[in-house]
Amino acid sequence: MSITGLVIHAAPDRAPSVQGALEALDGTEVHKVTDDGKLVVTVDLADDGQAAQVFDSFRTIPGVLSTSLVYTHFEEQDGEGEHVS
Repeated sequence: MSITGLVIHAAPDRAPSVQGALEALDGTEVHKVTDDGKLVVTVDLADDGQAAQVFDSFRTIPGVLSTSLVYTHFEEQDGEGEHVS
């Protein structure tokens, strides 16, 4: 499980379209959008590889100026990482 909190800064006039693009991505939720174009976002996905792909896609969204990682947590699901011989 991978849970990450970010602040994404968008051009203020593009914030609504950035919000829509973010919310269309798997595991991504926008919690707050400020008047100056800052978006509080969480990404909750099954693994950190999937999360990294989603983070990488942020840079392709028109209007995104920057992303700041605020919090990240990763833990293996029950049974992951166990080897049976």
